[in-house]
Parts: sequence; structure tokens; C-alpha cells
Amino acid sequence: MTGSNRASAFATADRGVSETVGFVLVFALIATTIAVTFTVGLGGLEDAQLAERDNNVERAFDVLHDNLNDLSRDGVPSRATELRLGGGELAFNDESEFRLNGTGFESQVIEGGSLTYRGAGDTRIVYENGAVFRMDGDNGVMIREPDLLVGDTVVYSLYGLGGPAESVSGERTVLVVGERTEREVAADDRTAAENVTLDINSTQAVVWERYYRDLADEHEQLSVTTDGSADLTVTFDADRYDRFVVHRTAARVSFSD
Repeated sequence: MTGSNRASAFATADRGVSETVGFVLVFALIATTIAVTFTVGLGGLEDAQLAERDNNVERAFDVLHDNLNDLSRDGVPSRATELRLGGGELAFNDESEFRLNGTGFESQVIEGGSLTYRGAGDTRIVYENGAVFRMDGDNGVMIREPDLLVGDTVVYSLYGLGGPAESVSGERTVLVVGERTEREVAADDRTAAENVTLDINSTQAVVWERYYRDLADEHEQLSVTTDGSADLTVTFDADRYDRFVVHRTAARVSFSD
């Protein structure tokens, strides 16, 4: 083989190696791109689905809020709300407590209980004492506010819940039925001689505090402290109002398919 033929053969071999290496590199790049896109894209899709699921539950709790308010405001005997679990868990718990004290009351007025949906991560959607929360761990926001009138007359609506010991979970849709068990004017202090205090123990205490501090900035009738035996204490100053009325509603919730 002449020198020129050997040079031509080596050049052809080099081109063959280069084309093979190039093909391998391009194939590896394409495969890596597909794998990364699939992994990241699938994860993002799952996150979006979980977020949308929680948003749907939030909207259902908005309806639940209005339905349970019908028991209190209008005195209807019961209301039902449809809620799609979407893999989450819905449970009643009795850990929260709202306690009103006033010398013009015959006795303390106490209620508690909450309805909680646990969704993606630390997300919780909660109905408690006439309000709805979206929580992430200990922090969160109040989506729907409770009934509270602050003026020359203060009207406080206290809402208590009872419920089943067993939670429900899975992909199914459940019917949350609220049945009114009590509805009354629990206290009506027309003398306003002494302050009224509201002691709150709740896993949503941080958000309740923010809600009442915002109210205190607008209304001199109330103030907020967090250094007592309760998670939060709200004081209604008797010198700033003429009458204090407590509307109390108690209801029991149940879950059915």
C-alpha cells in the first residue's frame, strides 16, 4: 500500500470514529434531555395537581362556611356540603376552645371544635368558630371571617362543632352534613359594667391573633394579649361599648358518601 493510500485509509477511519462518537454524544444528549424533562415535568405536573386539589377543597370550605352560617343566622335545621377528597383526609377534632367571660353573664360561654382537611405537604384547610383558614404548618391566612359586630353594641357569634371520631380519606367525594343542635342568645349584658374577655386555644392561634390585632387597630373597644394561660386573649373594654351580646350556635357534622 502506497503512502497516499495509507493516509486515505487513516482519514476514512478517523471520519468513521468521529461520526460514531458524534452519534453517541447526540443520542446521550437527547436521552438526558428527555429524562430531565420527564422527571422535572412530571414533578411539576404532580405539584400543580396537588395545588389545584387543595384549591378545590378551599372553594368547598367556602360553601361549607355559608351553609353552616345558615344554621346560625337563619336557624335552618341542617345543611349539606359536597367535598371531593382527592387523596386528602377530612377529620373533626375537638382540641380548640373559645371561652367568653363577663361579669354580666350568668356563666362562662364555651364552645370549640374544628373541621380540618389535610392536603399536600403541611397544607390544612380548616373551619373553626365561623371562620375558614388555609394553613401551612403554624402559619396561614384567614379566608373567611367569623361573624362579629363591633360598635356601641358588640355582638359576638360563638360557633361550636361536634363530629365523628373517625376521619375519611381517599379519592372519593363525601357529603359533609351539619345539623344544628343548639341556637340561643347565650349572654346579653346591657350594663357593660366590666370588661369581657375571650380566651382562645387553637392551632390557628397565630392567624386569630393577626385577625384580632387588625380589628384592634380599627376599633378601640378591644385589645389583644398573648401572655396569659390561653394561646390568645382578646379583651373587650366595657368603657368603649354599651352592650355585649353573645349568639351561640352548636352543630354536629357527619360524613357520608
